[in-house]
Amino acid sequence: MRKFLAALLVFVIIGSGTAQAHQPVVLLDSDTTAAKGPLLTDGTISFAIRASFTKAGQKKAFRAQFKKSDSLAVQYLIVDKKPESALKNSELPELEISAPNGSKVRITFNERTKFFEPFGRTNYLYLGRYNAVVQSGTYSFLITARSKAAITIAVGEKEILGEVVRGAVPTPTPTPTPTPTPTPTPTPTPTPTPTPTPTPTPTPTPTPTPTPTPTPTPTPTPTPTPTITSYTMSQVNANNSAASCWSVIDGNVYNLTTWINSHPGGTGAILSLCGVDGTSAFTSQHGNQSAPTERLASFKLGPLQK
Repeated sequence: MRKFLAALLVFVIIGSGTAQAHQPVVLLDSDTTAAKGPLLTDGTISFAIRASFTKAGQKKAFRAQFKKSDSLAVQYLIVDKKPESALKNSELPELEISAPNGSKVRITFNERTKFFEPFGRTNYLYLGRYNAVVQSGTYSFLITARSKAAITIAVGEKEILGEVVRGAVPTPTPTPTPTPTPTPTPTPTPTPTPTPTPTPTPTPTPTPTPTPTPTPTPTPTPTPTPTITSYTMSQVNANNSAASCWSVIDGNVYNLTTWINSHPGGTGAILSLCGVDGTSAFTSQHGNQSAPTERLASFKLGPLQK
């Protein structure tokens, strides 16, 4: 099983006056069934599932896990440009959702609501939306192409980092409780009867053998968990979004996430540093100014691994 955390999407879905950032998941050509496709371990967390098709009849699928009384929120979207925007509803891929009890629902296209996504500066269209209270278990999502097309399926609403699993979900094996071995009860040794002699000789009283005191086994001292003292550039590259923004400046790694919305120069000044070596950009912008340098120091994680 291969497990990964989906990186934060620079993709914003705007509906009913609110903005929602969805984490991207791209369906592969091998994701032809729900069992083969990725699993969203919490379907209430926001994800954007991207599916592209080259011809009619192709299938791609994925799964999402829910607990009892969770809410299912699904939106069907396309980019508002040709060729997708020129396709008729009958030419766009079908989306069928299957519940754990086997019931199915197919998303219907009943709108073409436009919105502008500012981060990617891209126009999108809502084609259909579905909301319901779910059963506990795994829901399956099957997308079937009816022509060459590319779509996005938005699932979930919680704005937190989610986990995606590819492959079979392992079932934990319970550890058996060991059966204690009973301690045998010793059989007492009978006392021999002395043989009478003409002159009785008293039988000496045997001195009992002392029971040895067991030596306690010393408890091993646990090995302390090593503390991370440096970070790799690949870790910095992975934290490249507004939800988790790391940057390298002058050989040190900084977590600038909380500085994004409080920076006086606007969010773009910090977002441009996410996931890269921002030494040159930071130096050219702030030079030898003490206030930004002192502010930067409060976000330091540690040195960059050489």
